[in-house]
Amino acid sequence: MIKLFPLALLILSFHGDVEAAPAQAPSKATAAPASQSMAGPDSTKGGDSREIVALVNRQVQAWEKNNFAIAAADWLPTGELISPGGHVAAKDMQAAMTDYFTHFGNARITVKNVFLSPDGNKAAIEWDWEVTRLRDGARAVTHDAIIVDLKGGKISSWREYFDFGDSVDAKP
Repeated sequence: MIKLFPLALLILSFHGDVEAAPAQAPSKATAAPASQSMAGPDSTKGGDSREIVALVNRQVQAWEKNNFAIAAADWLPTGELISPGGHVAAKDMQAAMTDYFTHFGNARITVKNVFLSPDGNKAAIEWDWEVTRLRDGARAVTHDAIIVDLKGGKISSWREYFDFGDSVDAKP
């Protein structure tokens, strides 16, 4: 079940159903498998938890399936993905995905946490990105933190923070 904690941010921990909880520090979250839907019924009043969970689910599916069309409607035409690897405009996202998947395959993303600001204009996502480098079959997980700016429920900026370190992504 997804538990909501009324802190400075709404903390969405992926357990299954949504359930309102009293203000307290969150317990350790268990992520849903990448193939399992993160969406669940929303028991909050006026919250956008269903919408942000659905948006994150579509981003996961788009990357796992190398198909930006799954998530394109979530992005403003002026939206931009910024990561240690560079900047990609929303209009160029499919081309960037296609290029990425010439070097990597079998992407699996496990969402650990999603944080949504009370006004619904910012989100933070913690996910594990697991991928296989095609040239040698090396597989590794990169722990990723993402800050998302939303305008009218659409992504204007998606900023990823991760350490290439020993990541297979660092050496296509």
